[in-house]
Amino acid sequence: MPKATDQEVYQLFEEWQIPYERIDHQAVYTVAEIDFTIDGSDVKNLLMKSKKTKNYYFVICPGQKRLDIKALAKKLEERQLSFASEAELFELLGLERGSVTPLALPHDTKQQITLIIDKAIDQREKIGFHPNTNTATVVIAFSDFTLFLAKLGIEPLYCTIPEKQPDA
Repeated sequence: MPKATDQEVYQLFEEWQIPYERIDHQAVYTVAEIDFTIDGSDVKNLLMKSKKTKNYYFVICPGQKRLDIKALAKKLEERQLSFASEAELFELLGLERGSVTPLALPHDTKQQITLIIDKAIDQREKIGFHPNTNTATVVIAFSDFTLFLAKLGIEPLYCTIPEKQPDA
């Protein structure tokens, strides 16, 4: 799998006439490290896999949400979910740790990944993603993100992603 690049993201945005705002910043590896604000939804992106069925799930949820992985597995009718390995991330999407983004989904040519978008994300807001590199963020309208997915033939699954409850 070739490495996913930011140039291919900008090329697709131009080709599909998707307007965006680009914010260059220091490399960030987690949502907690982000020290800038975007005009829109702050999200985190996770590539998960099921142990038994070998299904892959790309999960987009609010940045501050603490994901309940066991409850999500149950919701998806999987016995167990875990994070995909760095090797799988590269093999499936051409990405390295810290730059997980749905904008690399054009690399999933075998369509092995199910995209899950948390219903908690406000679709009237703009949304920000890394353009295949963790040294920039592009901000686009959510409707343009759905256009991007439609152009790829990706039908996202919208559901309420379970949140870990604080210990009582």
